[in-house]
Amino acid sequence: MEMGKSLLFLLLLISLSLDVIVSANFYNDVDITWGDGRGKILENGQQLQLTLDHTSGSGFQSKNEYLFAKIDMQIKLVPGNSAGTVTAYYLSSQGPKHDEIDYEFLGNLSGDPYIMHTNVFAQGLGNREQQFYLWFDPTLDFHTYSVLWTPNQITYVF
Repeated sequence: MEMGKSLLFLLLLISLSLDVIVSANFYNDVDITWGDGRGKILENGQQLQLTLDHTSGSGFQSKNEYLFAKIDMQIKLVPGNSAGTVTAYYLSSQGPKHDEIDYEFLGNLSGDPYIMHTNVFAQGLGNREQQFYLWFDPTLDFHTYSVLWTPNQITYVF
């Protein structure tokens, strides 16, 4: 699937805790756009941590534009009754005909399985949503969720 625009920014809405590790330096590559201290750059710029507390979450935006990428996120979801909490990690261009690649996890009642949602928007058109019932408990530990975005396809890996 081709994405029509090269402008891409990263924004994360996070549930409990998220660690991202890449070879780049987060001090140079991103701006923490919201979170009132819940978003932090650690380990000399090698790690970005976003968290959620009872008041809000946190997010960041890349300083650069990307046409294609591989993004890995390590996410641990909220345990117990998390109904009303949405954890999302998505890539998006700006503008009315935006492009977007989504991973979303909706909170649930204790004991119910977690459902992961994926979606792709191209030129502002979505309706490509898929839902997956996770076969593991995403609240027990961090799990890596990846997007591999190439000129020909978008692959979700989890």
